[in-house]
Amino acid sequence: MRRPGLAYPLLQRLIARAEDPPFQALLGAFFILERWGRGPELQGELERALGRARQQRLREESSELSEALGRLHYQRGDYVQACNAWSEALELTGDATRWACLARIGLAQLCFALGDWARGGRMLDQAERHYPQLAQDAYLRAKIGLNRAVSLRATQSPQAAMARLEKARAAAREAGHLDYQAEAMWHHARCARDTAAAAEALALATEAEALARRCRYRWLQAQVLLLMSELLPGAEAVAPAEQALALGEALQSRAVQALAHGRLGQLMAEQGQLGPSWHHQQQRQRLEATLALLGQTELPARLEQLARFDAEPPQEEAPLASRHEAAAQAQALLRTIERMSQSTDDAERARMLADALEGARRLVARLG
Repeated sequence: MRRPGLAYPLLQRLIARAEDPPFQALLGAFFILERWGRGPELQGELERALGRARQQRLREESSELSEALGRLHYQRGDYVQACNAWSEALELTGDATRWACLARIGLAQLCFALGDWARGGRMLDQAERHYPQLAQDAYLRAKIGLNRAVSLRATQSPQAAMARLEKARAAAREAGHLDYQAEAMWHHARCARDTAAAAEALALATEAEALARRCRYRWLQAQVLLLMSELLPGAEAVAPAEQALALGEALQSRAVQALAHGRLGQLMAEQGQLGPSWHHQQQRQRLEATLALLGQTELPARLEQLARFDAEPPQEEAPLASRHEAAAQAQALLRTIERMSQSTDDAERARMLADALEGARRLVARLG
């Protein structure tokens, strides 16, 4: 995570050495290539590995591979395939696993993309509640924090998102994950823009773009360039929008391409270039129509089926097998209470209190 450029060649050698590459080597390589906008390079290998894991009835490995493929489909805009992959990941594994947490975060992002903020919030609640190692997993705390901030900005206010962004950025620093540090800056810049602090927004966006370029996080780089295109005056706004379009095409991201075409169409119209403006607007409409079609056929019904993952009451757990297991659960409960005592966010304190009560109830039930 801290040195992907050094890790990737080692993983490549492990993959090239075997006819059936180790699952974890493939997943590690995909984690890096996904950040660099090159995830599709491994799609075939991941699908073959998933077929192999299914054939060998390896449920945990199948779940982890399905979760990774869900991220690949989501980035491309293939929402139905992403929904199917993440739902399969949840069906194959227990709620307490890391990849179940990741799958729920992915489904929350999918709900947010479709405007279903309530269900997306519940998915994030479940991701936090079920993963007992979250306190030690700074990467996932950063990922959840960024998604919480997106939801707060959309449903409450930019100010409501700011405190969550600071925590997400701190978790990203703890994990050594530059990508999420840059992403937190981008969200911060958007909040500054929304509160009419244009100069602050541009400074933050410039810093976020430099960091995204440094760590080769091309999806984020495209998003920040689009924001800079909004903040820059006149003709200066064209170049970042064109760069964002080129990145969107390289990433095969329909959503990024649609946004870039829309921005270029607006800029060309402002400059009186009606022919290029018409072309960009047509491309934007074509891409948006494709995304709408993908979201209006199977996806709503599929999302309704996912209600079981965030609405059904949890099943009673088996009795604890050892004092060590009881101690681990008690420590997780103590960490939740400690974080609650340090929080200044009333909404977050209420959520942590609910988590602590649920953890105490489960521990008492399992102690018998």
